[in-house]
Amino acid sequence: MLKERIEFLSKKKQISRKDLVDGLVTQAHFANILAERYALPEDLAEAIAERLGVQPSYLILAAAQDEQTLSRAEAIFDQLSVAASAIPEETVHALDDRDDTLTVELTTALMKAVYYQQLNDASAHEYIHSSYLNFYLEKYGRPDDSDLPRPLYKALLYYKIQYYRSKHAFVDVLTHATRLSSLLPQGSEFWLSVQNIKMEAYIQVRQYEEAKQVFEQTMRHVVDQRLFHRLSGLYLAYSGYCFTMGLVQEALSALTMAEANLVYTSNQGELMTAIANNRIVMLTMTGELDQAMGEIERFESLLQQEPEETQYGMKPLILIYRCEIALARKDWGMLALSVDQLLQCATTQDQQMSGIFYQSQLALAHGDQGVFMERALACLPYFESAQHALRLEHLYEGLAVVSEDQRKYKEAAMYYRKLVYLLRNK
Repeated sequence: MLKERIEFLSKKKQISRKDLVDGLVTQAHFANILAERYALPEDLAEAIAERLGVQPSYLILAAAQDEQTLSRAEAIFDQLSVAASAIPEETVHALDDRDDTLTVELTTALMKAVYYQQLNDASAHEYIHSSYLNFYLEKYGRPDDSDLPRPLYKALLYYKIQYYRSKHAFVDVLTHATRLSSLLPQGSEFWLSVQNIKMEAYIQVRQYEEAKQVFEQTMRHVVDQRLFHRLSGLYLAYSGYCFTMGLVQEALSALTMAEANLVYTSNQGELMTAIANNRIVMLTMTGELDQAMGEIERFESLLQQEPEETQYGMKPLILIYRCEIALARKDWGMLALSVDQLLQCATTQDQQMSGIFYQSQLALAHGDQGVFMERALACLPYFESAQHALRLEHLYEGLAVVSEDQRKYKEAAMYYRKLVYLLRNK
């Protein structure tokens, strides 16, 4: 770990290894120190630290893995492994970004990155990567780095789980969640959270029997240990399994159970949002548009009781729901109005791309092929990277038909092939 820290500091200072040790020690001997064949002498640490602009302890203790160091890293992992909404911002900001031990420092950075990602704080997330994490992820980002100190390895796995979830790469999510789960005390709060993630990943990779086994195992534990505060989240995950299996009524019943058990949870607002989202999406996808609209209105009335900041943050999501129903009903006037409002308040890339997608469908309905092509091609790469099947189905079909109308037969054939592949793999 000393080697990685010195390489990081040297890169920031733009100083070569030759210049770093010039007049102090031979490069060959310094290489042996970095390879941990020899200890770093204090006098050498002081001289190198001065050239790097840090305290000697920042080098001498870099590789420390004593009990106190591991305990501090473990405490940071436990503190930041809960839902981001349950962590006060001042708590995260109070954590020191620099620590003499790399184990504590890197654990803190990884967990902060997860926190910023969950809050959709893109600027903070980007800064911590560009200024620090990107370097160490190149060094320690391999999936076989199980020789890292235990709390740091857990933080790395959790970071990778959230990263791959954001990329919809659920095979990788499942791999890392399985590894992380094996390191956690069975029945602990975080173990239960990872169980939900495993269930989600199994559903996404179509290992439905495994998903059901995870649900049943977790439910038995929750009931046996009377952990009723976990019931809403578990039923929420189960609703996704049921809907994927085509058990629509059972999925909606699971959502009802999730809502009924909210009284036991401390993060009712967050779970209620997820329950409402699932119910609206399910009803919309199954063509129950009047019921879906009723749920949207009920959700809006619940939001009226929340702080103004929360209402503003949820506005784009509400507008996406309305756009989806307007598109399903072919209510182009309502769609045009909702899209304009959506693009004015969109704060995330997904919301912005959704607005562009709806613009493309509006243009296609009005026969404006030029605007359709421009808008469709603008959002297509994003939805392909996210593997958003429902959006891609509309886009591929529209692009194929318009390309054919414009006698671009090669492009039309390509989009038809993509559409067929998509439909076969639904």
